[in-house]
Amino acid sequence: MKEYYLIEDLQKKLKKSRTQALRFAQQQGWTVSKEKIGKVYKNVYSKAEIDSYCSSLVKKEEEKKTITRTVAKREAKQIDELPNWNQRVANSRFILCRKLEEAYEEGLGNKEEIIRKFVLEAKINFPHQMTILKKISVPTLRRWWGIYLKNRNNPLALASGHGGQKGLRRVDKEVLEAAKSLYFSKNKPQMSVVWSELVKIFGIGCISYQTLRNFLNKDVNIIEKNKARMGPKEFKDTHTPYIVRSYEDIKAGDIWTADGHDIDALCRVKVAGKWVEKKLKLIMWLDIKSRLVVGWTLSKTETTEAIAIALKRGIEKYGLPKKIYTDNGKAFTSKVLEGTEELDGIYASLGVEVTHALPYNAQAKNIERWFTDFKQNLSKRFNTYIGGNVLERPEHMQGLCMTKIARGEAVTENELEIEIEKYIEEKNHLFYAIRRAGGRKAHRGKGMNNRTPLEVFNEEYPLGQRRTIDDEKLRLLFMYTETRQVRQNGIEFMENLYTSEHLYYHFSEKVVIKYDPHNLSYIYVYLESGEFLCKADKLNPTGFNDVNAIKTHKNRLKKIAKLGAEIIGIREEIRNDTNIIEYVDKPVEIKKAIVNKKGKESIKLADGVYVEID
Repeated sequence: MKEYYLIEDLQKKLKKSRTQALRFAQQQGWTVSKEKIGKVYKNVYSKAEIDSYCSSLVKKEEEKKTITRTVAKREAKQIDELPNWNQRVANSRFILCRKLEEAYEEGLGNKEEIIRKFVLEAKINFPHQMTILKKISVPTLRRWWGIYLKNRNNPLALASGHGGQKGLRRVDKEVLEAAKSLYFSKNKPQMSVVWSELVKIFGIGCISYQTLRNFLNKDVNIIEKNKARMGPKEFKDTHTPYIVRSYEDIKAGDIWTADGHDIDALCRVKVAGKWVEKKLKLIMWLDIKSRLVVGWTLSKTETTEAIAIALKRGIEKYGLPKKIYTDNGKAFTSKVLEGTEELDGIYASLGVEVTHALPYNAQAKNIERWFTDFKQNLSKRFNTYIGGNVLERPEHMQGLCMTKIARGEAVTENELEIEIEKYIEEKNHLFYAIRRAGGRKAHRGKGMNNRTPLEVFNEEYPLGQRRTIDDEKLRLLFMYTETRQVRQNGIEFMENLYTSEHLYYHFSEKVVIKYDPHNLSYIYVYLESGEFLCKADKLNPTGFNDVNAIKTHKNRLKKIAKLGAEIIGIREEIRNDTNIIEYVDKPVEIKKAIVNKKGKESIKLADGVYVEID
């Protein structure tokens, strides 16, 4: 068996012409020797070297991965559908071909001479086109010329084919599908973790990390990717189109909005008599047009009480808004604020219209931007800043270090309130006034017109036009409301008893009470019709040897008896004269007679007592 290949054998092996085979053998540096074949000496090539090369080709072909298209190829039908860079290339080539056509028509020499001269002088004659094309050669221009002859009115035909391979990955389709299934997880695994899992499943070389990164970042649609990796709220906040609000049709004082924000810094507070370090919640009301913070309070959690206190503070300082736009949280829609079918809530008592944002729709509330600035500009000033999540938490606040630092450096609730008050006063006016003084816009928000929040509010809702409520009425409006039944000993509420002689004659009736959660020493009692009945005081339990308490109880019984005598006297007077009701001898003035739900006639006394007429 011969140990060499002739040039004819080499041609068959490489599938090349004689000249190509000789040139290729020279490039590869294969050994050439003389061998006598018959009567003639011929050049022969080492069989071992050539077989080794051919084997490597087969091996490479076997190892070559399948090409998978990951992005749909778009075919442009008009030149303006191409990328800008390709439009410039196509137009430059088209212009050069038209100029070449003009040169041919002038006929100054044969075509070979004309085209060579044209290429040689192209940079001088066509500087703009050559800046885009960089360089051309005669064969290249001939190729463009041939395309131009078939497409004289279509520059698109001369566009560059560069980028035509976009979206082709030398990876098996099943590897790419597995990559997507691993990466598309709500746990948001890193790409490096996904790549490691792919190598474990399909083996080393199934896909490179760079190819995986390019596939997930460039080929996979961002909506498909984020929808698979984000929760519903995060995806909605990131991608769902939102309403762009107009500020032209509203004025300062028209609409107030409210929300709660977790302060990302630990604060020292008392819980069950012990000092602990925890995050507090900032409840805030903001005027939508002026971006002015009108009222705020600190709370351990987002409660109805905190919301009401913040709103009351805002009304005391800046008057009543026309409308309220709040979060859809449980605390904002409680019966104390919203009311029920039987009772009016605080909003209705104030006479303001209420609208709630859609659930889980942070984009609908522009107060969220204010909280972002608050976090960056104030929360991070404190040494006990811990961030909104673990990734935002500073290194010095990790683990046990956090507890030690918090105990030593956490501010108290009172100190935090002072800092917040300073910050809000600054953001309401001074911060933006300083910006304007430095040559910048005071506030860049829509409708602000280079004014500070306080300036906008005062100009558009001046003090003389504000709807105000006197302090006593405001205090009554912000009292909490409940429905209770009058019992033998008065009204039971929050494990307390509240008594008044007027309650005795409304035994078993349902009444409406109003109370201040900060002062439970008394309550106001109203009939279901809305009429004021009495003020009931808290009844303290009587000790076995408490003489003063026993005397107080006896006085209470005397008052009930006296009131009963008055009521009986009134009834007698009514029976004697049904046309004109006059009661002068008794120190009780009769206001009017009404008919109750049971069809019985009742009268209202001056002090609010209703007396049923038999």
